[in-house]
Amino acid sequence: MALRVQSRLSLPDADKGQHVMFIIKEGASQIAHRRFSDWDAVGRGSVLSRVRTDAGFHQYVREVTEHPRFDNFIMFIITMNALFMALETDYSIKYTMFNFFEMSDEFFMAIYAMEFVVKVYVEPYGYWTSGYNVFDAAILFLSFIPWFTTEGGGTSSLSSISAFRSIRAFRVLKTVSFIRGLQALTAALLKTMKSLTYVLTLMLLLMFIFAVIGHEFFGEPATGDPENWGDIGSAFFTLFSLVTVDGWTDLQSNLDNLGLVSSRPFTIVFILLGYFILFNMFGGVVIMEIHHATKRFENEIQSERETSLAQKKQGVIQRQKREIRQLLRAQKGMDNNYLAKFKRSLRHTDITLMDDMCTSTSFIDIYLTSLDLQDTTVERLQKFYAEALLVLSDLLSEDLIEEAEKEQSNKKLVLPKSRKS
Repeated sequence: MALRVQSRLSLPDADKGQHVMFIIKEGASQIAHRRFSDWDAVGRGSVLSRVRTDAGFHQYVREVTEHPRFDNFIMFIITMNALFMALETDYSIKYTMFNFFEMSDEFFMAIYAMEFVVKVYVEPYGYWTSGYNVFDAAILFLSFIPWFTTEGGGTSSLSSISAFRSIRAFRVLKTVSFIRGLQALTAALLKTMKSLTYVLTLMLLLMFIFAVIGHEFFGEPATGDPENWGDIGSAFFTLFSLVTVDGWTDLQSNLDNLGLVSSRPFTIVFILLGYFILFNMFGGVVIMEIHHATKRFENEIQSERETSLAQKKQGVIQRQKREIRQLLRAQKGMDNNYLAKFKRSLRHTDITLMDDMCTSTSFIDIYLTSLDLQDTTVERLQKFYAEALLVLSDLLSEDLIEEAEKEQSNKKLVLPKSRKS
């Protein structure tokens, strides 16, 4: 039963809701009865025409954006953009080829804008659900700001231009959205933020305690080191140098020269707690999360490969089923005496030369090699027979189901006739 649906323009506004409900009900009933042809030809086509008037062009653009060559082209553009930005750091090259770099930057911006427009056209709402796409869009919008910062017909200030042009360096981060391995590492780093926040809070508390203690013991203007321990800010900066173990010997030498020998246990305890425990805990947390993310990424890749292999194997099995079914159908019409005729056509009077054949070294070598490979051959034959048996059993089960359905339908047809009689 094909659906006869009026055009969208010919429907009044009051009947649009009833029209949509009619399509949904008829489509659901046809899907329940596995009548996909009518639904695909009329129902779904009508719905698509109501959603997009350019379904063919939209599908073509989607296929282009999902093709691997499109991603490879964008990656090539990103690489060339990074190379040109690196060349611009040389002042002699920059001022010699200033116009070329400006034109190349406009070309790269046009490519990025084209990518953004095309992807938004394909997925108007789904594009913004990905954090990587939102980041790419933000970098693109920020890159356009220097083009609108001119005052009248002149140029903007050098500092503002330099600040906005420096944002171009973030374009290389677009590679994250094209490489799944980088996406896994980025997700792992984001997941570590919670744990790192706890570790950082604990370190700040430890630094605050030691900053207060250091200020009390070593911050006296007359007898202490007010430059490094005079206030809480200086004490925090000094402890940061100690926790990174960068120049801590010079800081300790200043305290020793002032006669503050008791500062040595203070420095040793803080370095043990801050550097060897808390500071290294940062790296430990990151390494653990990256290890888990790498394992998850490898498992996803392995599952995708297994799924692809299972689909290919299922396709091969289906093709074998079709071929075997065709062979069985072809053999049904064959003559039963074909085998007998073939046997009568065989000749058993052919002469075979056996002179010194079993005693030659070449024959013995070939025979022993055949015995060695016999087990492998038998095992492969067993696997082949098992696969053939599996295919035949599936075909037999399908035939039995079809025959059972036919018998049930025949019984349903016979019962009304018997009642009428």
